[in-house]
Amino acid sequence: MPRILVKNFDLESTLFCGQLFRVSRRNDWYDIVSRDRIFHVRQSANHLEFQGIDREFLSHYFALDEPYSAILQEINRDRHIGKAIRRHYGLRIIRQDPWECLISFLCSSAANIPKIKLNLEILSQSFGEKVTVKGREIHTFPKPGDLNDYEQIVRAKTGFRAKYLKAANDLVSDAFLLSLKNLPYGEAKKALKDIPGIGDKIADCILLFSLGFTEAFPIDTWMKKILQKLYFKNQQVSNQELQNFGAEYFGKYAGYAQQFLYMLARESDGDRIS
Repeated sequence: MPRILVKNFDLESTLFCGQLFRVSRRNDWYDIVSRDRIFHVRQSANHLEFQGIDREFLSHYFALDEPYSAILQEINRDRHIGKAIRRHYGLRIIRQDPWECLISFLCSSAANIPKIKLNLEILSQSFGEKVTVKGREIHTFPKPGDLNDYEQIVRAKTGFRAKYLKAANDLVSDAFLLSLKNLPYGEAKKALKDIPGIGDKIADCILLFSLGFTEAFPIDTWMKKILQKLYFKNQQVSNQELQNFGAEYFGKYAGYAQQFLYMLARESDGDRIS
């Protein structure tokens, strides 16, 4: 069984912190679908065992080459973020496929995680390719241009999001998404926001979770709640002000701080965050 030595890494926190959605648990294995790759990973002490991919892809996907200790030192600026880091030490920002990430977060608008997973699974069944892995039928994720039937997108229970998914399919290419990596953060974000249905939060999720912009700091309901509670003493602050605060306060790795605080917010009752 191939395996690699890992330090400062927690597989479960990384997979279930809201970054990606096509992942499921099977005993102590996690089955992950990333575009047309279907692979299996489990963690044992300081090793990752894996099937279906090579070491290079695994290391890149889980950002095992990033200077994790330096990142934490950069963002660990107060007791609140320190608490979140201690609870979820080893959480990484993955490098997922940009197209799949874009579609995933378009589906996330006004939706919860089970709903997003359902949308993505039906879209994959409708537009992806069926493969059999370990006796299970799994569908790959459709490529740009494959989401070409609006009525079928609607039947994937996507609701008002269907028109945005179809527009993204017609407008976005892999080459366009990869080109964003060469732009400054602000320009890359603006280019994404030109796509119908993509606002600040979705753009920042795409930039952070698939394109390497670790300075991105997405603001959703959970983040707004915890930031106002911990840093603004329950003052009402706009999303833009919160985003600016996160970027300025935590610096070039603000996205890591965002994920730690997001996890803290999800596990805490809003009235008992301290």
